[in-house]
Amino acid sequence: MTIGKETFDLTKTLYSEKIARIIKNFRANSKLVGEPKEFVLRSCRLCERWGKLANDPEVEVYLRNLDTAGGRKVKMLSLERGTTKQPVPKAKLVDELYPVKKIATSATPEIKHYNNVKMAMRSAVHYQLKSYRDSVQLPVVCYLTGMKIRPGTKTDVDHIGMSFSEIADRFFSGKSLHYSEIILKGPPTAKIFSDTKLWEEWVMYHLQHARFSLVCASANRSKGCGDYVTPVELYGSFKSDDPESLSLDF
Repeated sequence: MTIGKETFDLTKTLYSEKIARIIKNFRANSKLVGEPKEFVLRSCRLCERWGKLANDPEVEVYLRNLDTAGGRKVKMLSLERGTTKQPVPKAKLVDELYPVKKIATSATPEIKHYNNVKMAMRSAVHYQLKSYRDSVQLPVVCYLTGMKIRPGTKTDVDHIGMSFSEIADRFFSGKSLHYSEIILKGPPTAKIFSDTKLWEEWVMYHLQHARFSLVCASANRSKGCGDYVTPVELYGSFKSDDPESLSLDF
């Protein structure tokens, strides 16, 4: 869990929207007071680059029009005490509190295979998401942002209720299977299960359990996968006493 989620109990999207509202609701050169000030200071105290100044009892929070590297002025939060001024760019603040998960370059064979299986499973049900998209009549309201989606808006089809990963994990859990047990076949970009019956059962399982909603693409991608994480035990293991191990990719 990220420090932002743990501290404020807000997703990255909701936190970003709250900071954006604070910046929008105050004019340039105005001083923040009350709850908005405390929210910004509490956020900055959690970050190494702003923590020292944010913990100073005499610090104030302002909205300033500041020059950026691109040569334009942007309204930005600023921590100030006397002649000391420390800008707080919104994007950098969000990144500090909600750091992007880094994928290890030395991923284990089990994790690599898990990712390949998940990719194949997504491809198997892509037509279901497309069918849903084709059935939606615009305009509709994006449940992530509350904005109206009109023709021309960049959109994604999002899983609601249960994420795609959770549905896939429940499918294998219900069959007492691990990802490491799934044999894939086919070309690199079009893998399918070697077990045709299991492949068809997965497609039907997803059709029965997935619920969709059309959402703004930017909000969906910043939301990511939420807090759900595949249980480690579902990965399985390729470890064997047999010195001759078989590849699960054909």
